[in-house]
Amino acid sequence: MRPSPSSPVISSPRRRARLRAALLGLGLAGGLGPGCSRDDLYGEATFTDNVAKAYAECNDGEIKFLTSKHNLRLAFRPCGSNKFAATAWSPDGTLLYFQLTHGGHILIGDEKRIETIDIETPIGRPAWLRDHVLVLPLPPEGISEVGELGEAVARKTREAGKPARFAIYDRGARTVYTVDVPEVQLVQDLAATGKGDEVIFTAVGADGARGAYTFDPATRTLAPALPAVVGPIDRLSWDLRSGLAAVTQGDVTRLFRAADGSEVKVFPGVRRAIPHPDGRYIALEVDGAPISMFDQTTWREVDPEQRAREQARRDQWLEGLPEWAPRELTPPELHIYDLQLDQRWRITAFYGDHFEWLQPQPYWASFIVWGIEGKQVHRNVVFTDLREKLRMAAMGNAPYGVEAWAAAGPGPSGSAPAPGGEAPVSAETPPPTHVSGQTPPAPPSGQESP
Repeated sequence: MRPSPSSPVISSPRRRARLRAALLGLGLAGGLGPGCSRDDLYGEATFTDNVAKAYAECNDGEIKFLTSKHNLRLAFRPCGSNKFAATAWSPDGTLLYFQLTHGGHILIGDEKRIETIDIETPIGRPAWLRDHVLVLPLPPEGISEVGELGEAVARKTREAGKPARFAIYDRGARTVYTVDVPEVQLVQDLAATGKGDEVIFTAVGADGARGAYTFDPATRTLAPALPAVVGPIDRLSWDLRSGLAAVTQGDVTRLFRAADGSEVKVFPGVRRAIPHPDGRYIALEVDGAPISMFDQTTWREVDPEQRAREQARRDQWLEGLPEWAPRELTPPELHIYDLQLDQRWRITAFYGDHFEWLQPQPYWASFIVWGIEGKQVHRNVVFTDLREKLRMAAMGNAPYGVEAWAAAGPGPSGSAPAPGGEAPVSAETPPPTHVSGQTPPAPPSGQESP
């Protein structure tokens, strides 16, 4: 079952006016509805109630409350199908590609309508070449496993020895064709390089190791990429506008200048890094601190005595569980690193992964939400404006739902790249009082707040 769109999503050719209209629609759709009362959200609950709710069905009202509290806009209805394997926004922000267990689909935000792409189920995230042209990685011909790239697909691909394939989907012309990618298998991490229809990606080469490559579908030209990176690559994020590439190898992610391969920064313990187009901010996906599987109501307003009683009941109940029973979950956490100020911030308000900076408006971002305020919620594609949080952080103030991470320290080699943008400034919010000993960067000129 496909999820249903919740409202118009983001901007289009008349970006600012239509973005405001879309946000108005989202605000009406995503706010507290008549089925959600204050008693439901703030009423007292026993530990037994909390255990039951940890495994309860999706709560529409609760999700609307939590997302609207943190300015998170839902792309789909709160309690729809949520088996999202990949997402990718079109450059103009009007189309959202999303992948479920079977097949790839496109949400047309302006029309609140979903289209299905008539191809085999891709094995990874696609790349938009243009507003209506999409490149998708397919399993080798004859391999029918569906969903994200997994061990079954990898094993069958190795056994078959068949090359990788791309599907080129032109939504405007309503055409799709496939092309073999010789000498490599199991394509992942697709991104457009900006050179015609050329894409960059990671794939398993003839030596059995995953490396970076470029491929031009028009000329069928395959070439190695990022020669400065030594050893197998687990993940790759590429941003053609900032000229930065982030490479994950094991539990370490390194940031490089794509032009000359020079290393900019090393992030230990980071699973994926996503450079912002202005070259200043880097979103980081990390494993967060474990949270309880059974007591996930930290957002509720409870007094310390009640919290202590609930904690005691929780500890007593957990003692009765068998040793093999899991007790905690590790949520996917999001951090933001500021290259210019050498500061790292941890987002505490919500959890998520599959992070993506959106192109139509500066400092907008999208991700698949995992949880909010310590509570796991029904997965959904969300998007939000991080402008004010980044502005306050650059001024030395910790925004609501954000806290300073440990000092990042200087980069391992060279200096940080000269960023193309300064700290974002909201035209509607006056700058907060500066409290750190650091001079804040000057606000950018000529930028309108969405």
